[in-house]
Amino acid sequence: MILTVTLNPAIDVTYRVAGLAVGETVRVADVRSRAGGKGVNVAAVVRQLGSESVVLALTGRDEPDEFRAGLDRLGLAHRLVPALPAVRRTVAVVEDDGVTTSLQERGPAVAAGTRDEVVAAFRAELAAGVDAVVVSGSVPPGLGDEVPARLVELCAESGIPVIADVSGAALRAAVPVGAVLLPNRDELAELAGKRLHEPGEIAAAGRRLVRDGAAAVVATLGEEGVLAVTADHEFLVRPVEKVVGNPTGAGDAAAAALARHLARPGLSEVDWPAALADVVATSAAAVLRPVAGEVDLEARAGWLDALAVKETA
Repeated sequence: MILTVTLNPAIDVTYRVAGLAVGETVRVADVRSRAGGKGVNVAAVVRQLGSESVVLALTGRDEPDEFRAGLDRLGLAHRLVPALPAVRRTVAVVEDDGVTTSLQERGPAVAAGTRDEVVAAFRAELAAGVDAVVVSGSVPPGLGDEVPARLVELCAESGIPVIADVSGAALRAAVPVGAVLLPNRDELAELAGKRLHEPGEIAAAGRRLVRDGAAAVVATLGEEGVLAVTADHEFLVRPVEKVVGNPTGAGDAAAAALARHLARPGLSEVDWPAALADVVATSAAAVLRPVAGEVDLEARAGWLDALAVKETA
C-alpha cells in the first residue's frame, strides 16, 4: 500500500493542438480533464503497475466537489481534507511535435487550522497501515513550507520509507529528516546554489544532501536519465532511446516506480539497480501517454529488459 500526499491538488486539463502560436487563435483538437496534482498522478500509476494506493489530499470546502468526484471516477481510494475555497486548475498544451507548454495556477490559500487537520489525517492513514509514502508537489499559500518535512518526520518515527518530491523551501526543509529526495536538475541546482551540468557535479550535490540527512537522492535528468546517490553507492541510468510525447507526468511516474521498490524490502534492503531501471523505464513510458497519471505498460516492459545501470562510485 502506497500513501500519496497532495497538498496543492488540481484539476488537470490537457489540450492537444497542431501547434501553439502566441497571439493567435489556436483550435484544440482534443481536451481531457481529470482530478490531478502530483500525488494523484503517483497513486494512479502505482495502481496501474499493480500495487494499492490511497490519496491524502486537500480539497474544496463547497459542494459539488469536482476534485472528489474526479478521484471517484479514477477509482482511487482517498482521504480528503476540505480546506480550499476552490481547487486550482493546471493546463498542459501539447503540440503534435511533442512540445508541451504548462500553465500552473498557484492555488488559493488554505483555511485556518489546516495544518493540524492534515497532520491528523496523515497519522490516521499511517495507523491504518501503509508500506511507503510519497509527498509530492507544491504547498498552497497559508499552509507552511515545513509541513512536508513534518510528514517525513512522522514516517521516520514509524519506520516507513518516504519520498519527498517537493521543491524550493519545502525541499530544503525536508533534507535533514530522512526522506528519499526526488529533485529534478533545476531543483537540485537551487539547493546547491549553482548550476549543475556534469554528472560529477550532480553526484557531488547529492552526496552533500545525504551527508546532511537525506536517506538518498534520486536526481531526475529528463532525457539524460537518472543519477542516484545513497549512503554507500552512486548510480547512473540513461534511457535506451529518446521519447517524444507529453512529459508532464514523467516525474510522478518515476516516484510511483521508486515507491514500490522502497515498500518491498524497506529502505535498507532496496535493490537500487532494479529500482532505478524501473524509475527510468516507467517515467519514459509515461511520456508516451496523452495525460499525466498513465504509463504505456508495453513500452515500459521492453525498456526494463534493455536498460543498463552503471555504478559510478
